[in-house]
Amino acid sequence: MVFKPFTHLARQSIGKTFTHGYAQSVVAATQSSYASSTTPFGFSNHAATRLSKHGTSQLHTNFQHPSTPSALNAGNGMHGPTPEASPADGGLAAYYEAWQKQQRNSGKVKEWKQFQFPLRIGWQAPSAVLDSKSTDKEKDNALLRPDTLPQRGGLDRAYSTSAVDDIKKAEDVAAEVAAVAQVDEAIAQEISASQIGPAILIDQPVSKDTTQGAVSIEGSAASTTSNPSSTALESTDTTKSSEFSSSWSDDTTRISDSIQSENIVKLRDNGLFIEIPAAFEAMLAEGVQPSVEAYNALLAAAIVLPAAKHQVVPKALGVYTSMLREQVLPDAAFLTTLLEVLSGRAIDVHQMKSQMDVKRLRSGELRVQSGFLFRSDEGEYAILSEDDALSVAVKIFDSAVSKSGNQLLSSEVYRSLITACALNGHVEAMIRIYSHLEKHNITPIASMFPPMIEAFARPGDLKTAIECYNAYKEMAIQDDAGHNKLLYRSDNEVYAAVIKSYALCGKHEGGDRFFAKIVSSLDSAKVNGQELLSDAQDTIITHGLVQYRLDARQYKEALETAEERNMTPIARSTALVRICSAAADNNDMASAIEAYQLIETQSTEKLTAALSMLALHLRNNQIEDARIFWSVLYASSNFDASLVEPTTMYAKALIERGHISEGITQARIAFARMRASTDLSVPLDQTKEKIDEAIELIGTSLASQKTIPSPQASMDLLWTMIENNGPVSPVSEQLLAGLGPDAIAQFSQQDIVLLLRIEAGMIASGAFQQDIAHMARFEHLLEKLFQDGASLDDVTVKLVERTMKATEAQRPDIVMKWNQARQMAKIGPNSPVIDPSVTTVSPIATPISYSDDFDPYAATFDHRGSNIILDELDTPRLKSAASLDSALLRFRNMRRVGRHPRYMVYAKLITAAAKEGRVNLIFDLLGMAKQDVAFLPQYSSVRDGWSSILDSMIGACLTVGRRRAASDFHQQLLQMGSAPTANTFGLYITTLKESTRSLDEAREAVDIFHRAKSEGVEPSAFLYNALIGKLGKARRIDDCLWYFTEMRAHGIRPTSVTYGTIVNALCRVSNERHAEELFDEMESMPNYKPRPAPYNSLMQFFLMTKRDSQKVLDYYSRMVSKNIQPTMHTYKLLIDTYATLEPVNMAAAEGVLNAMRASGLRPEAVHYAALVHAKGCALHDMAGARATFDAAIANPEVRPQACLYQALFESMVASHCVEETEDLLEHMASRGVEMTPYIANTLIHGWSMARDVAKAQTLYDRIGMEKREPSTYEAMTRALLSSSGREQALEVVKEMLSRGYPSAVTNKVVDLIGHINSRATSIAPMDLAA
Repeated sequence: MVFKPFTHLARQSIGKTFTHGYAQSVVAATQSSYASSTTPFGFSNHAATRLSKHGTSQLHTNFQHPSTPSALNAGNGMHGPTPEASPADGGLAAYYEAWQKQQRNSGKVKEWKQFQFPLRIGWQAPSAVLDSKSTDKEKDNALLRPDTLPQRGGLDRAYSTSAVDDIKKAEDVAAEVAAVAQVDEAIAQEISASQIGPAILIDQPVSKDTTQGAVSIEGSAASTTSNPSSTALESTDTTKSSEFSSSWSDDTTRISDSIQSENIVKLRDNGLFIEIPAAFEAMLAEGVQPSVEAYNALLAAAIVLPAAKHQVVPKALGVYTSMLREQVLPDAAFLTTLLEVLSGRAIDVHQMKSQMDVKRLRSGELRVQSGFLFRSDEGEYAILSEDDALSVAVKIFDSAVSKSGNQLLSSEVYRSLITACALNGHVEAMIRIYSHLEKHNITPIASMFPPMIEAFARPGDLKTAIECYNAYKEMAIQDDAGHNKLLYRSDNEVYAAVIKSYALCGKHEGGDRFFAKIVSSLDSAKVNGQELLSDAQDTIITHGLVQYRLDARQYKEALETAEERNMTPIARSTALVRICSAAADNNDMASAIEAYQLIETQSTEKLTAALSMLALHLRNNQIEDARIFWSVLYASSNFDASLVEPTTMYAKALIERGHISEGITQARIAFARMRASTDLSVPLDQTKEKIDEAIELIGTSLASQKTIPSPQASMDLLWTMIENNGPVSPVSEQLLAGLGPDAIAQFSQQDIVLLLRIEAGMIASGAFQQDIAHMARFEHLLEKLFQDGASLDDVTVKLVERTMKATEAQRPDIVMKWNQARQMAKIGPNSPVIDPSVTTVSPIATPISYSDDFDPYAATFDHRGSNIILDELDTPRLKSAASLDSALLRFRNMRRVGRHPRYMVYAKLITAAAKEGRVNLIFDLLGMAKQDVAFLPQYSSVRDGWSSILDSMIGACLTVGRRRAASDFHQQLLQMGSAPTANTFGLYITTLKESTRSLDEAREAVDIFHRAKSEGVEPSAFLYNALIGKLGKARRIDDCLWYFTEMRAHGIRPTSVTYGTIVNALCRVSNERHAEELFDEMESMPNYKPRPAPYNSLMQFFLMTKRDSQKVLDYYSRMVSKNIQPTMHTYKLLIDTYATLEPVNMAAAEGVLNAMRASGLRPEAVHYAALVHAKGCALHDMAGARATFDAAIANPEVRPQACLYQALFESMVASHCVEETEDLLEHMASRGVEMTPYIANTLIHGWSMARDVAKAQTLYDRIGMEKREPSTYEAMTRALLSSSGREQALEVVKEMLSRGYPSAVTNKVVDLIGHINSRATSIAPMDLAA
C-alpha cells in the first residue's frame, strides 16, 4: 500500500557505528518519565539512579578496525576518553596503545622491544564500602543492590513533564563537566604511561589513580639493558606465556559470563521471575556483562512482577536504559516485547481516559469545579494525561529502523503501534510504521485497518482512507486465494470503518452506495450467505452508522437508525444500550428514555443503560424516576466496586431531598455488597479506599443540608465506616456532635460500645481540648454502659485507660468514676468486641449462614399491627380508598415508634395503592420497605418476603400502565432466584389491551402463558381465565376448549369466571348447544358461586345473534331466581331486548330505567344510549331519539359518554342525516368526550354513502393509527373502494396487516381486495415496521 502524500521517511546514515549513532539516539529516546523514574532490577524507584553518572557507558575500542572512524581518529591523535584497564582485559589496552604508536612511527623503530604485560593476580571481592575513588560502574552497581534502595513512596508514578525537563538540564550540565574532566584525566594517564611504562597491580583492582599500587620498575629496566641476549630469550618465553595466559583468561571469562546469563534465562523459562532481579544484580556486581538473552529474561520479569499495570512501563524502560548503559545491542525479541508493552500501554491509556471522560459527564453536574465526583479520579486523570508511552515507543521504533534497517519485528508489534497511533491521531508516525511493514513484506493483522481508516477520515482525508481500504481489499483477495496475506480477518469491521469514514467526510450517499454493494455481494453468496449478511449488517450498523451518530451527538438520528435498519435482536439491543447510555450522559432525556424502553428486558447489557439513566435522573433532581433504575442496579448479581460512584450519587440525592435515613441505609447495604463481591480484578483495599471517599462525600452532603440526621441514621453511617476502614474524619466528629443523651438512650449496647471507642480515640488524640463536648459525651456513654450492666472487652478497657491517662489532669472526677466502676465491670471474652481494623460483625456486612427459619428483622416486626392492617385492607365494609387511608395511618404510626410490619403488609399496601391509581405512593412504599427490611440475600426468609413485595410491584405497575417498570421488577425477581405468581402473569394478559403495539392479544397471551411455565410457575385459575378470555375474543374457540381441558386435567377446578369466559367465547362463534351445556354444568357444580357474567353472555348471545327475546328473558329469570343482582350491563341488555326484538315494547324498555331507580341504581349514559339507538335505528324515530338524547344530556346525574353520542350518530346515519353530524361533533368536543374508533366507523360509513370520501378520510386520519380498530380499517377500505380508490385502499389494508391482528380478524378485510393475499405475504418487514 502506498500513501503518496506521506511516502518520505527521514532516515539517518547507517554508516555510523553503534557507539556514535544508535546508542545515543536510543538513549535520547529513553529520556522520559518512564526511563528515569524506576530502577530496572529492584523494581522500586529511587532518585539516585536518575542523577548518577554512568561511567560504564563507554564502549571499548580495542578491537576496532583501522579503517573505522574511531581508529582513524585515534591514529590522528584524536583520543576520546581512554577506558581504564581492568583485570578482565588482559592488559590488551596498553598493548594496543603500543601497537598504534608503532604504526604511526612505521620505519623509525631502531630495535625490537618486548612489551611487558602486567602480572595478573587472582580476583578479589570488592569491598562493600565504596570510597570516593571507586569507578563509576562500581558505584552504579552498588546503587542497584537492594540494601541501597530507598523505600517506595506512596504513589509510584512518572515524573511530570516539567520535572523531566529540569532533570534533563541538570544532567546535560553535569555530563559536560564530567566529560571535560575525563578527557583531561585520560591525557594525563597517557603521558604518564609513556614515561614509566605499564604498572603492575598487586592485591587490588586498577583504579583511575594510576599512581596507586605501582611498583618501581627501575631495576627491571636496568637488567634489560645490561644483558640483551638473556633478556631477549627471557622475553620470548614471557611472550608465549603471556599470550597463553591471556587467551585462557578471556575464554574462561566468556564461559563464566555465558553460564550466568544462561542461568537467568533458565529462571525465566521455569517461571521463577521473582529471582531474576537479584541474580542480575549479582552478575553486574561481579563485573559481568549480561547477554541480550539475559536482558530479555529481565524484561519479562519487569513485565510480570509489578502488581499495578501502570508500573510495568517504567520497569521495562528501566531495563532498556540499563541495557544501553551496558552497551548491549537489543535484539528483535527484546524490541518486540518492549514495543508491545509501550504501545499496549498507550492503547490502555486511551481507553481509560475515554472511560473517565464518561465518568466526568455522569457526575460533573454534582461537582462543577472539578468535574469528577472523587478527587482520586482527578489525580488519576492527570497522570494519564502526562503519559507519553506512545511517543517513547515511536522514538525507539524510529531509532531501531534507522540504525538496523533489517531489524524485523512481529506482526503484533506493528498492529499495536499502528492502532495506538491511529487512536491518538499520530497519522505521520502511523504511516512510517506501516510503510516499514509493507516494505519488508510482513503479514499485517487485519484489526489494525479499521482504526487506520478512521484516522485518515477524521481530518477529512477520505481519499487516503479509501486507498487504505483498497490495500486491505487486495490483501483479502490474495488471502482468499490461499496466499496468507492477512492475519485474523476483520472484514465487517473494515466495512464499518469505511462507511463511518464516508459519514465523517460528509459523503453519506457514498456510504449508502458502499453499504448496498456489500449487502448485494453477501446476499448472493452461495455458502452461508444469509448468516454472513446478518453479521455484516449488525457490525456495520452498530460500529459504523450508529457510532458515527453518537460521536456527532445526534442521538435521535442514531435511534432512528437502530430502529429502521435490519438487525438481529441481540445487535439491536447492543446498539440501543449504546444510544441510551450516550444520550443519558449528554442530557438528552427524550432519546435516552425512548432507547431504554426499546431494550430487550433479558439483555445483560441493560445494566449499563440503567446506570446512565440513574445518573441522568439524579442530575435532573428526578428522584422518583431514579428509584426505578436504582432498583435495577440493586437487583443485579454483579454489584461490585464499579458501582461506588452511582451509589454515592444516589445516596447524596436522597439526602438532599430529605430522605436521609434511606440514603444512608442504601449506601451501607450497597457498600457491604461491594466488599463481598467476588470480582478479583479490583483489590479489596482499593475498594475500601473508594468507599472512604464516598463516605466523606456523604458527610459533606449532610453538612451542606444543615440538618441533623436521626440517631439511627447517624449510627448507620458510623457502622458503615467501621465496616470499611474505620472512622473517617471529619464525618465521624460531625455525626458524634449531633448525638445527645436522648439519642444515646435509643441505642443498643453494641452501638454504645462503638461510640465509646470512637470517642476514646478522639479524646486520646487531643480532640477534647478543642471541643469540650467530647468529654461530656464520653462521660455519658460510660455511665450509660454501667447503668445497663454492660461488660467491656479488653480492647475497649485499654482504650478507656489510655483516655483516662490523657485527661487525668483536666478531669480527675471522670478518672475516679472509672476506677470505681471498673471494679463492677465484667471483662471477658463474652463481651461485644469491635475491631476497627477488620469488618465488624454486622447483619449487613458479614454473610453468615443461618437456619432457614431465621429472620434478622423478626425482633422489630409488629405482628399485631400487621394483622390489623391486613384486616382493614381486606374488609368489604369500607370503600377501598377509605380502607387504604386507614391502613396507611396505622402503618405510619407503627414506623414512628421504630417498628415495622411483616413483608406481606408492604405487598398488600402496594396492591391497594395501585387499585386507587396512586403511583407515587407505590414507589414510596417500596422505598420504605427497602429502608425497614433491606434485602439480605443470605436469609431465605428475607428472600421470600421480598419475593412477595416485588411480585406486588409487578402487579401494581401493570395495573397503573407502567409495563416497562413491571418488566424491570420482573427481572429483579428472576435474579433473586424467584418468579412472579400465576396471578401476576394473569395480570400481564389482562392488561395487554393498553400496552401492546401488536394487537394480536391472543398470541401475546399464549406467549405469556408459556413464559410462566418456563419460569416454573404453576398456572392458577385466574391465569387460565385470562388466557381463555383473550382466546375467546380472537374467536379461537378450539384453543379455548384445549386450555379448558388442560385446566381440568391439572386438577384446577373451573370457577364461575372460567365458565362465564368459555361460555362467552362459545357465544362469539355461535356454538349455542355447547354454550348451554357448559352453562348447565356450571350451575350444577358444588362450588358454584353465582355470578352475573355468564347470564349476561347468554342474554347478549340470544339478543345479538339469535334475536330471540324469549330466551333472553328466560335467562334473566334464571338469574333473578339465583338471587343474583343484575348489573348495569344486564339492564342495558333488557332495554335492547324490549326495544329492538319482536314484539317491540318501548314502554317496557323505558320502564327498565324506573326499575333501576327502584333498586337503588342510577341509570347511566349507556342505558339512554340503548333507548336512543332503538328509537333511531330500529323504529327510525329520529325525533324521539333526539329527545331522549337531549333529556340525558340535560340530566345532571348522567355523565356524557361516547356511547351516548355514538347511538345518536348511528341514528343520524340510518336516517340519512349525516350532514347534521358535524354540529354534534363540535358539541361532543365541547363536553370533553373524545372521539372513539366506533364513532369514526359510523361516520366514515355515513359519508361514504353520501359520496363524500374526503370527509371520511378526514375522520380516518383524525382517529390516529394507535386507536384504529379492525372495523375502522374495514370501514375505510369499503369507503375507498366505493369511490374507485383501490390503491389507497391497498395502503389501508397494508397498515392493518402491519398491526399484527389475528388472521381471523383481518381475512374479512383482505377479502375485500381480491389479489392482496399474494402481495400481503411478500411485504417486507421494514415496510411494516411503521
